[in-house]
Amino acid sequence: MAVESKTVQIKTRARLPFWERVILPSWLPLILGLMLGVAAAGLIIRQEWFILAPLALAVPIAVLFLRYPFVAVLLWLLFFPFFVRETSAEARYMYWLLHRLMIPGALAVIVLSEWLGIRKKTPVKFGGAELGMLLFLALSVANISLLTNNPQTSLLRFYDRIIVPFMIYFLVRLSRPTEKDMKRLVPIALVMVALQGAIGLLAWFAPSVLPSQWLERIGERTTGSFGNPGVFTTTLVFFGLVLTQYAIQSRSRWAHLISWPVVGVVFFLVFFSFSRGSWLGGLAVLFGLFYLYPRMMIRLALVGVLISALLGTTIFASYVEFAWNRLTTETTAEGRIVGGVATVRLIEAKPVFGWGYGNHELYDEQFRTRVFDIAVNNEHTSHNTYLLITAEMGFVGLFLYMFPVLYWLIYSFSMRKRLPKEGFAGWSFLVMMWLLLIDHFLVGNFTDMIQSNLFSTGMWWIALALIANILYPHIEKDAQIGDVEYALQKLKAGSVNHDV
Repeated sequence: MAVESKTVQIKTRARLPFWERVILPSWLPLILGLMLGVAAAGLIIRQEWFILAPLALAVPIAVLFLRYPFVAVLLWLLFFPFFVRETSAEARYMYWLLHRLMIPGALAVIVLSEWLGIRKKTPVKFGGAELGMLLFLALSVANISLLTNNPQTSLLRFYDRIIVPFMIYFLVRLSRPTEKDMKRLVPIALVMVALQGAIGLLAWFAPSVLPSQWLERIGERTTGSFGNPGVFTTTLVFFGLVLTQYAIQSRSRWAHLISWPVVGVVFFLVFFSFSRGSWLGGLAVLFGLFYLYPRMMIRLALVGVLISALLGTTIFASYVEFAWNRLTTETTAEGRIVGGVATVRLIEAKPVFGWGYGNHELYDEQFRTRVFDIAVNNEHTSHNTYLLITAEMGFVGLFLYMFPVLYWLIYSFSMRKRLPKEGFAGWSFLVMMWLLLIDHFLVGNFTDMIQSNLFSTGMWWIALALIANILYPHIEKDAQIGDVEYALQKLKAGSVNHDV
């Protein structure tokens, strides 16, 4: 029997393609080993240890990504916020490793594994949303090549700010995280809220213990490690929504005891950001949660109001007064009006394809004039993400960038009655991800969320990919039913013609 089994294995192996029979098991590991060995030897001679360590781990990391590609997204969410701002040589190496190399590498591994048939899973079929993304990339490359003075630098920035976030979207789509995978976000959410909250509060109460790069807006806004209050709050809202969904569907008492206080801390930090755009976005998310779970949110709101009243009249009384001054002051709003009008004039001058990616600050000065009785300021940065996109890429670029959002929004409405109510693959979490995008959109109308800090763009596309993954199985099921019905109709028509 053993001889017969071995004979069958040999015959089966002989029928395999040459690639799978010889190249993959024998030659490919040898070639990769030689390449890595030569590269490692060169790095040792040059003493570039920060590159040597990731290179030595390249093969086991590739195996990990092959078996569990969603781990790349988890690592990016957990570690990249602390290195997104390159402030030292070590931080720059981590920036390269986590953003420029890990995400493209993980995507390449999963694409090649599916192409070679190594990863046996039902392939994901892409549609209109992904086509819009590819058209936006093509338009952007043409825009940079034709309209910018330094295309090489602009392309590198575009790679960091747009291409890698697009890759994260495709990585999430192809990795198809399950309910178990989404629950792995829970400990990351707890750690991130704790660390970012600690950094944000220490910047106010004990700034001397923090590195200088996290203190740029000390006494003005709460920004965590991001340097931008909008990025800080939208990131925390994402993790707060993950914890909310986990607490709602969990029957564990400990899950409720841990998750709900942390969610409360998230919304406290949104208030403590002292950013009006973040306040507006946070209110929109709260109203959405009241729509989803009115009874539960009323109970939580009562507790939150009592705690807020107690703290607001004692420990944080001065910060409540500061928040009120932020809400009623007109100085910063006047400056943004001048900048917003200048950006609108840029759009009016070149509405179709814009002035060129990254060129807003080069040309807005000539359009910056006195508005009403507001004096002209020297601030060149746009405070509106979508006006900035339109000024640099034109209405064509804005439409293509936002088209995937419109595409999945239409499907969300059409599929709403077919989704389960609960769970990370259900209607409630779908609505939460749309609430996150609404939060991003509202905050993005008060600050630049696409060029000032690229982490927020990655979060935007992660949320949209999770929405797509919730909807895709139902869209695919409809397509399969449609194919069967079409085949039956063809068979029926053929039988009728045969009878005639």
